[in-house]
Amino acid sequence: MRTAAIARGGHRERRPTGTAAIGGFVLKQLPFTATPDGRSSRWPPFTMAAVLVGLLIAPLSLSAAAAPSESAAQHYQSGLAYERLGRLNEAYTELQLACALDADDARLALALGVVALRLKQYDVAQRTLEHSIILDSNSTASYYELAYLYEKQNAVDRALDSWNRFLALNQDDLLKLEAQKHIRLLEAPRL
Repeated sequence: MRTAAIARGGHRERRPTGTAAIGGFVLKQLPFTATPDGRSSRWPPFTMAAVLVGLLIAPLSLSAAAAPSESAAQHYQSGLAYERLGRLNEAYTELQLACALDADDARLALALGVVALRLKQYDVAQRTLEHSIILDSNSTASYYELAYLYEKQNAVDRALDSWNRFLALNQDDLLKLEAQKHIRLLEAPRL
């Protein structure tokens, strides 16, 4: 395959001949065609039309992708996606926006609390996890995360309360055993 050096933005870029880059996208050129005067053309008419359409559509699609989403659900989904990718700061920002748009959704508060906890922003984590429990008093996940947070803060009484509530609400035997283990450790006399 032949390549050509193309000057672009002060540096040279190498890409296969017969291709063109538009808006960062590399378009593959279709086979050469003959022009009416008998010379070969690098751009068949339908390829040129595709390039022009691409030039018109690319800025629209890029601006649509960069536009901020307006609903709490969209920010929530974006926040979860960022969290799964390990991009916690972006997740935190998206989840804050989601909570600002819908302060009465316990799922949003829980998600923000978990991400804040992972970012070691304990004050924010505590506020949002407590808020998620106010919104949904049966949220086992909120009690679980809050119990761990209280343990980190050495708030033994609060941790015990959260573990006991988690234990009362939870149906899973393995998680009940974990909660009981934490309760025993917290109730054990300290030296």
